[in-house]
Parts: sequence; structure tokens; C-alpha cells
Amino acid sequence: MAKNYYQDGNTMDWHNGTAKVVLSGQPVIVGAIIGIAQHDVAVDADGELMMTGVFVLPKVAGETWQRGARLWLTKDGKLTSSQKDGTDDNALAGTAWITTNPNDAEGRVRLGF
Repeated sequence: MAKNYYQDGNTMDWHNGTAKVVLSGQPVIVGAIIGIAQHDVAVDADGELMMTGVFVLPKVAGETWQRGARLWLTKDGKLTSSQKDGTDDNALAGTAWITTNPNDAEGRVRLGF
């Protein structure tokens, strides 16, 4: 193994400095990327975020994505194919795992790719 190997990157330690409990399965924006809470994380507590895998998350209404399309997460926790939401940048989520239709409420995203 390389001398500078740190970890596999499947998870990230994270401190919940928000004012709300983060529930298991909820997306969390960390800088310009996202992770998914592995367990519930109380306010001012430490937890672990999953950084790889395919997750089902709510999506912006009316959008259609093809498999492999680049996806971002809006600040209100919805997947979108738009890198910008108004004037704000969205956090990179990954790629669409399946094709979606405009009336689908959820999409599947492969984190980090």
C-alpha cells in the first residue's frame, strides 16, 4: 500500500454544526460536495457521512435526466441537473443512475461520480 494512503473515502467524519438534527439518509452539503448521513446526528454531535453509493433522493419537479447525467444538490435538498440555482452554486452530488421523467418525485444518484 502507498505510504501516503489515508483511507478508502467511502465515509467521512462530520460534525453537525447546524441547528437541526440530521436524519439517517438525509443529504448533507460539505463544501462543494455532498454526503449522506449514515445514522441520525444530533445537533453539535459527530457522525459519519457515506460518500459513495447510489441513493434515492427527492428531485426538482419537471426535470428529465438520462443515465450518467451530472447532478447537483440544491440547498433545499433536491437533486437537479442545474449547476446553479438562481445565483447560488449547487453542491456536486454525482451522476444519475437511472433515467427520470418530469413527473418523478425522486431520482437515483451515484455519489461523487
